[in-house]
Amino acid sequence: MKSTGSRHWPGILVTILLLATLALLVWLLPVFHLGEIEVRGLRALDETGIKAVSGLVLDQHLLKGLGGSPTHILQLRYAFAENNLKAAYPSIRTAVVRMDFPQKIIIDIEERVEVAYLLVPDGCAVIDKSGYLINILPTPPLGIPVINGLKVTSMALGQAVSVDVPAVLNSAISLMGAIIDADKDERTDLKLLPTIRTILPVGGRNLYMALVLPESRDELHVAVEIGPDLREDMLWLRFAISQGALDNRGKGVLDLTGTRRTFIPD
Repeated sequence: MKSTGSRHWPGILVTILLLATLALLVWLLPVFHLGEIEVRGLRALDETGIKAVSGLVLDQHLLKGLGGSPTHILQLRYAFAENNLKAAYPSIRTAVVRMDFPQKIIIDIEERVEVAYLLVPDGCAVIDKSGYLINILPTPPLGIPVINGLKVTSMALGQAVSVDVPAVLNSAISLMGAIIDADKDERTDLKLLPTIRTILPVGGRNLYMALVLPESRDELHVAVEIGPDLREDMLWLRFAISQGALDNRGKGVLDLTGTRRTFIPD
């Protein structure tokens, strides 16, 4: 009489054989090998360079390098490729590399956007809206303002810059964030950020901006205050400039502090 264990052996062997066959198919079938790498979200970076730095190679198995953490496994992401990209490009804010079965891997990139720069002994330290260092340039870049009145004490590409008065930099960054938000409004084509030449923190939550009006080319000085109405103030300023309401006013200061929106002539 055969034992119970003996009767189960054929079924176990069949199961093992099926699993081995399945594993072999997963390893060999073309649908499990990388045939295309798609890069999304690029603004200034080069697609060819992104693909090369990622470490992904066409025809590699889709399971190669998959994972890195439980989250990466659950989301079918490649931590090694994401880390390669962020290490190579300090201007990358986020990189998500994920499988798009069959035969495809998608690289989603979010680049940091330059919004201002600080003067340093070697030139200009270009930062994003969070104060992270994107680049160091020998000459001032076009289209973004300089933040004056601050001394950079330490900096590293891809890291937040350190300055002598952090609260002052935080105020300037808050102002830049409000300007960027205001520029997202689609009711006018004019963008506020490229008109601004200088941001000067003057103490507490107050700052001065110097900007050039696009039509008259006059320089306008604007006093602003960090507060809950800052975005609305920047939106109002953007529309006022686009409508020419501030042209040919002569020298003076546009006061947007508190509840005021008043031009004060010199």
